[in-house]
Amino acid sequence: MRTTVTIQNLKCDGCKNTVTIKLHKVVGISNVEIDVAKSTLSFDYKTHNAMEGLRIELAAIGYPIILDH
Repeated sequence: MRTTVTIQNLKCDGCKNTVTIKLHKVVGISNVEIDVAKSTLSFDYKTHNAMEGLRIELAAIGYPIILDH
């Protein structure tokens, strides 16, 4: 499944790189695309557990999800 979410604190390419690196470690998440200008994160996920893992990881590194599309 593919989804797009809006995340907090995404301000620059450094933030984008941090999020990208961390999300590569989340099992079941792939094809990550980040739009810094819109503060959005698009990705594919295989299970709801993968989605929950992504939410937890983003919150832990300071980029929590603020709105699901």
